[in-house]
Amino acid sequence: MNEKKPYIVEIGQGGRIRLPKDVMKSLGAGPGNQIRFEIGDDAVQILRHQIKDPFAEAAKKKTPDIQDLMSQQAARRKEAADLFDKGMQEKHEIRPEDREDFWR
Repeated sequence: MNEKKPYIVEIGQGGRIRLPKDVMKSLGAGPGNQIRFEIGDDAVQILRHQIKDPFAEAAKKKTPDIQDLMSQQAARRKEAADLFDKGMQEKHEIRPEDREDFWR
C-alpha cells in the first residue's frame, strides 16, 4: 500500500514556497531544475519538468543572423555619435577647479 505523507509549508512573499527535502528527492529535482504544476478539478500535481530534446528546444529559439547583428551595431554607433554631438553643442561652464593653475 502506498502511504501518503502530508507536508504543510508556509507561503512566503510573492507566493513563494520552499519544497521539503523529501519532496525534492522524490521529484529527482534540485537547484536549477524546473518543476511543472498541473491543475486538476480538486488537486494540483507537482512534476519535474523534463525537456525532451535540449537541442530541439534550442533550435526553436531565433538566433540573429550577421545582418541583424551588424544593423544593431550600426544603430548603437549612430546613437552614441548623436549623443556625443549633442554634448559637444551644449555650453559647458568652466569652474575654477577645472583650471590647471588652481591646484598649484
